[in-house]
Amino acid sequence: MAKRTDGVAAVRERAIGRLDWQAAQRDDQRVAQAIHEGEELDAVHELSEAGLLDEFFAYLEALGIPVLISSLVFPNVERVLIPLAQFVTLYLVKTLYGIESMHALPPLLFSNVALMTLLGFNATQIAEGYSRRGDDKRQRKPKQGPLSPQCLAQNICKLPPEQLAAFFNGVVRRMVASGLLEGDLLVALDGSKVLATEQYQGRGCLALPHEQRVKLDGVWTGVKVVERLFGWKVVVLIEVRTRLPLAMLVTKIEAYEGAFLLPLLEQAQANLGEHARIVKVVADRGYLDGQDLWALDQRGITFVVVAKSGMHVRADAQALARTEQPVERVQVVRHGRGRTAWTETLVTRLVGISGLTSYDAYGPAAHAAGANRTDFVGNPLNAVVVLTWNNREYPDGGTVYLTNGPVKEPFVVFDDYDWRSVIENGIFKEGKHPWHLEHAPQKTEAAVVLHCYFTLLVMALCTAFRLQQAREAAEAQQADAGEPDGPATAAETLSSVLLGGEGTARWRRRLKQENRDKVIVFIGAWYGIFHLAELAILSGLRLRTLPPELGSRAAVFARYGLAP
Repeated sequence: MAKRTDGVAAVRERAIGRLDWQAAQRDDQRVAQAIHEGEELDAVHELSEAGLLDEFFAYLEALGIPVLISSLVFPNVERVLIPLAQFVTLYLVKTLYGIESMHALPPLLFSNVALMTLLGFNATQIAEGYSRRGDDKRQRKPKQGPLSPQCLAQNICKLPPEQLAAFFNGVVRRMVASGLLEGDLLVALDGSKVLATEQYQGRGCLALPHEQRVKLDGVWTGVKVVERLFGWKVVVLIEVRTRLPLAMLVTKIEAYEGAFLLPLLEQAQANLGEHARIVKVVADRGYLDGQDLWALDQRGITFVVVAKSGMHVRADAQALARTEQPVERVQVVRHGRGRTAWTETLVTRLVGISGLTSYDAYGPAAHAAGANRTDFVGNPLNAVVVLTWNNREYPDGGTVYLTNGPVKEPFVVFDDYDWRSVIENGIFKEGKHPWHLEHAPQKTEAAVVLHCYFTLLVMALCTAFRLQQAREAAEAQQADAGEPDGPATAAETLSSVLLGGEGTARWRRRLKQENRDKVIVFIGAWYGIFHLAELAILSGLRLRTLPPELGSRAAVFARYGLAP
């Protein structure tokens, strides 16, 4: 009999049917009744990490993420053994759990029966794999899961950058449409290097010349040294209050970041649609381009950017600031704890300067071309000059913030720019440690681009998921306390403050702690999650003591609508 050859369309149709996160659907009451009636159970496993997938995947399904995944296709691939949807889901879970190395997947993910069952793999596939290739050469090490790490890496990296970008933007649009963001938004833009080695295919190269003092023949002298960095650069635009990425791209490490200000801003606004509008942008001096800033001004967007040293507008602002009366802010900061605690008074003094016209490049291209004419007049720009920052004095003027917004209250501009630190700490530092942004599945450009998109995408989904949970918990607590209703819209209530400073690593540890005494029970097309003591009671065992949070034996039965 001739072997069946599946076309791409047929495989996609079956993949869509299987991608309901799917081998089982959760119904605690139905499973509890089956346990109580003594029905045969298909499987019982410790919950461990599977506890996160249960609610997280329910959130993804509510957003419609399975539909987006089913739209992804392998280009120029005629036949596949494993649907692309399952490759994508596996890599999403790898990223979600912060598994750093592809070689760690067999013991940490592929052999986890509870997790893999939730992802749609059956017991035979988990134990024996999809094929017997290599079984005759296998002597000591048993199979661990339905596929190898190399199989996942080689296939997932076939997704082209265009599909990855469309997938990322589609996820952002669905998160926004769910009510996470509304109204006027302040966004921040920045880039971060994704370092690699010279052996990576398609990597960029950034040359950094600098002087270094060395001792030659007993004499210290300065020599020119060129340091070369290899890799890529990921540029991200985020909404600062929620830390949700709105747009991103991956480019070579030597690329000029300033060229991506307007394209990313346009993509972010397209992802927001009619739900929200970007009204203010903060960025560092790497995005200081007069024509781009003028374009923002013409669109009605306020910008705050740091002036570079050597700019005429910076020197003018600092000189004028010495003749103006500064605005002062005093903060009392507490250090230490207990008897050793002490307080410090911090003083910051700023000066706002309006109508500076010495930034010749601030305007359209034709405007800057006439900068050397005798009748040339620059477009007005405002600035905020730092004279004192947390008691540190700058007699000649410190940092200068350029803005097209009002500077009558300079601390508004100062505090707006301070939001830029969120993208460095909340996106890039988090991304490189608990999310392993720099650990691509292969040493190729396609793998690095894919890994960057998936990492930022899963970070965004996790942030949205946690914020949604935190807001619902806060609203429930408010209702229990009988307090009046708060703000009516998500834009007024949703902020990373709701997370209480809990980062990704602490969040994962907390979930493991919460689920360590729970099991997941599979029966037919359903599964349920129970505390070990609940499983014992439902099975007919009598326990002398129960955990206080479970209540009495009668309370356990009542929780699942059963009679003792």
